[in-house]
Amino acid sequence: MTKSGYLAILYLVLFITVVSCTQERNPCLEPTRYFLKLKTLKPADTGSAGVDSSLPGAIIGLVDTNVLFVDSVSANTFSGTLSSIADSVRWFIWPEKSNPANGDTITLYYERKLNFLSTACGYNYVYALTNIATTNNSIDSARIETAEVNSKTDALHVKVFY
Repeated sequence: MTKSGYLAILYLVLFITVVSCTQERNPCLEPTRYFLKLKTLKPADTGSAGVDSSLPGAIIGLVDTNVLFVDSVSANTFSGTLSSIADSVRWFIWPEKSNPANGDTITLYYERKLNFLSTACGYNYVYALTNIATTNNSIDSARIETAEVNSKTDALHVKVFY
């Protein structure tokens, strides 16, 4: 074999070594904190379906904290967090920033389940909603649509009827 043949084999082995040792993506960079999605609706004659209803200038956050999920936004779909150290969380919802007297609280009860990611990344929590309690200043009712709060970003978890 000639000198150029040996060089070609050496380059090929070096190329294969570099390509096989390259990691495409760090699995620990995947999102590990999951959010509950809530949608506001007006009751309809069709049962649990409802009609989309945007809150005109909603403020939504955690009760007894200064954490806000939404501040003066007109929308009908909102996302927020659940606690990894408690089995319930209370959110406040002011449908209109200008009228906090119409505000309500929603208490979400859930079970926390440890979810193993990998040896390098450790664990995170997934949640299973079990119950909802609301005040009724503006809220008519609320219901659980999808109990599992996990990595599925397209799931709707709670419907709130005004």
